[in-house]
Amino acid sequence: MGNKRVLVVGSAEQSAGGVASVIRLMKNMPAWKEFNCYWLGTQIQRSYLWKLWYAVKANILAIFIIWRYDIVHFHTVPDRICLVIQMPIFLLAVLGRKRIIMHIHMGNQLKNHTQNRLFLWCLKRANLIILLAKKWQKLFQEEYADITTPTTVLYNACEEVPEVPFEEKENIIIMAAYFNENKAPDLLLKAWQKIGRQHPDWRVYMLGNGEVERYQRMAKEMGLADTVTFTGYIVGKEKEDFFRKACILCMCSYEEGFPMVVLEAWAYSICVVTTPVGGLPDVLEDGRNALVFDFGNWEGMADRLSYIIEHEGTRKNMADYSRIFVYEHFSADTISNEMTAIYHSLTSKEHDI
Repeated sequence: MGNKRVLVVGSAEQSAGGVASVIRLMKNMPAWKEFNCYWLGTQIQRSYLWKLWYAVKANILAIFIIWRYDIVHFHTVPDRICLVIQMPIFLLAVLGRKRIIMHIHMGNQLKNHTQNRLFLWCLKRANLIILLAKKWQKLFQEEYADITTPTTVLYNACEEVPEVPFEEKENIIIMAAYFNENKAPDLLLKAWQKIGRQHPDWRVYMLGNGEVERYQRMAKEMGLADTVTFTGYIVGKEKEDFFRKACILCMCSYEEGFPMVVLEAWAYSICVVTTPVGGLPDVLEDGRNALVFDFGNWEGMADRLSYIIEHEGTRKNMADYSRIFVYEHFSADTISNEMTAIYHSLTSKEHDI
């Protein structure tokens, strides 16, 4: 095959969100070294002037380096801003006859972009489309029937973290998200209002930014200010400390791609109470690695929370199984091997994915 090289294009590592987390993990995978990958960040979470400078710098740099690479691997979403920022690099890849991967970090929302001409134009000129779950591959084939570009599925990887003994866990429930209507933190607040008094030694911590003040007011009006704490956006050791201590993670979302936070929770031996959101139905085992409730059903969520709080043995078994499960299926080595196979297939003469 020769010494093939891959240019990886996506959001900056300093950014919050799934794309940046995926790229951070990729950089530590064997595939990154094997294919001499280089990461070119196009977007960053800073002021507008910083964002503009960062995007312009990336596109200028691409003019001088893209010729070195055989594959250009775009981590993207169909958002017009993201596509426009990456478009000069995409055009260079087309002109340079590079193998192009469109790695789409989106799930349900794909339905909203079937008339996005720029997105469709890029999909038709890619050599491979990577989706986050089998569920999204099926949806893509239904909604984008005119796109003949091959598709494949690559799940997100999970970073390996030290095992947390069950005895070190505390009576803590966490929700980690960018708080808005899609993430639906109000469901957790309503559920906790119903059951919180029955479990006075438990606390809820809401980790993240977004519409924090709105939901803080809601918690106060519901009489939950003493047991529900909003931490704001946290990273690094502060975030790790919460994940090490927490027993339960709640996810109330209506739409996701393949949520990294669930993989993180499993790695930290945290029981997950979630909606069947995004690509999770591919891997959820209700009662083993998660307790599942219907979208918008805060009463069902309350019942699930009460059950796992009151049954310590079940909580321990679920936490132990979840950690084993996540590393069997989503370890960096497992995903790296799949990524290697994709890159090899793209650079082979047959190019048969």
